[in-house]
Amino acid sequence: MSTWLTEQWVATVLAESGDLAGPSTLSGRIQVDVTGGDDGDTAFSLEFAGGKLVGSAMGPGDAPDAVLTLTDVDAQAVLAGDLDSSVAFMQGRMKVGGDMAIVLDVLAMSATDDARASRSRIAAATAG
Repeated sequence: MSTWLTEQWVATVLAESGDLAGPSTLSGRIQVDVTGGDDGDTAFSLEFAGGKLVGSAMGPGDAPDAVLTLTDVDAQAVLAGDLDSSVAFMQGRMKVGGDMAIVLDVLAMSATDDARASRSRIAAATAG
């Protein structure tokens, strides 16, 4: 069991999502800013290459191509499958900055059944 938004948690994200296949154009770095958590605001970063998640780390990303910002409550709802990331984007609950092409590729990948299954496994392995 890994604790939400820790190094162990982002390692779980990578382990459980490494086999996902997004659009082949999905390459670059995304920073996810999570606001209003119990420990304050935090960030983690995800790196994609050729449609695959190839890296993850806690903290702000090194020169991210895009930044996604969600509240802690909404980020956990996305992970639990209670809030679709595309819906969060359309409702303005997920703020986006930077390269929209990579954001749209991530949203497309996150809408697949494989991505939903991956999030379910991550949620089951997440405490707090």
